[in-house]
Amino acid sequence: MKMWIPMLILFLAVTSLCIWDGVHTQKVFDRLSNESNEIHETLLLTEVEDKNLQEKIFNLNDFWTKEMDTLCVSISRKDLQPVSDYLQYLCAACINKSQEDAITYSRLLSYNLKGLNQTTGIDMLNLL
Repeated sequence: MKMWIPMLILFLAVTSLCIWDGVHTQKVFDRLSNESNEIHETLLLTEVEDKNLQEKIFNLNDFWTKEMDTLCVSISRKDLQPVSDYLQYLCAACINKSQEDAITYSRLLSYNLKGLNQTTGIDMLNLL
């Protein structure tokens, strides 16, 4: 009987961590996907020199930098690296005022985030 209590506590702790990680990962990728889609659609209509757009891009980069270390607990850094790369390219396109590069990298970022969201998200297909 003494062995059941620590096992139950350990089981609850691991289950809680898995649930928290799944929900947190889903929230982060949902936000990243939504904002990257907005950025891409905005870039198709406005110039990359727009200060509000640049602020949105740099804020997304800051958010990703802050959240990436937490996501590395359950997702390989190798899988997350392309998102970092495309965000850095997008920031560089803003600095260089290159509209074509900004559109290209925002589309690649959006596509990559959609794929990561599908592979890591809470979905019936992933449970199989």
